[in-house]
Amino acid sequence: ATLGDPEAMTNLGALAYQAGDEDAARVWLEQAANLGNPDAMIKLGVLAQEAGDMDVARAWYEQAAKLDHADAMNQLGLLAKDAGDLDAARVWWEKAANLDDPQAMFNLGVLADDAGDLDAARVWLEQAAKLGDSKAMTNLGVLAKDAGDLDAARVWLEQAANLDDPGAMNNLGRLAYEAGDLDAARAWCEQAAALGDATAMHNLGMLAEEAGDLDAARAWYEQAAVLGDEDATSALAELDSSARGEKSDAG
Repeated sequence: ATLGDPEAMTNLGALAYQAGDEDAARVWLEQAANLGNPDAMIKLGVLAQEAGDMDVARAWYEQAAKLDHADAMNQLGLLAKDAGDLDAARVWWEKAANLDDPQAMFNLGVLADDAGDLDAARVWLEQAAKLGDSKAMTNLGVLAKDAGDLDAARVWLEQAANLDDPGAMNNLGRLAYEAGDLDAARAWCEQAAALGDATAMHNLGMLAEEAGDLDAARAWYEQAAVLGDEDATSALAELDSSARGEKSDAG
């Protein structure tokens, strides 16, 4: 790094950031950015964004975007979306999509879906899926399910699940549950839970509660609640309330 290698400076900045030393991270990253390294510019944008300085974040992302960095374009699109400027978001994501960036394609698919344009959503998501984006596959599965095509839904979701996408596993679990196959539902949710997915843990708690295994239900709800799942926290409160009520009745 002392010899002016911007990639080494960027790596040192990333290491400093991971160690919690943001000042040192910023020093290294600014040196690398001044030498034209777009990855350093993006990391500086992230630092500024985490500090709440959106103007500085945007400036760094714009510098990286001028160097045709798709991640920067994605970030600029997200900033625009958060600011309510969907047209600007679309412009940035289309630029990134033109660079074959699957995240941008996914974002455009979600944007189209939110606008009710399911055909456009499907087109963008299919492009992202072809590039291996598991989130796009999951969304395509959900679109197919909503359209009543459960076979297509299952195909897309299984592709995403094979890429360790917990959202796909949860959706496959829901499909199995709705078909009355509780064993398959449990198996899919257990796979997602093993990946640390709080929604799956909550779902496993619900399955256990429905089966009358309140100890297992509480254990799953507690795991999900620790990860911030509000539904699991509510379910725990209801279990505790029911338990108190039963003790009161017994007394």
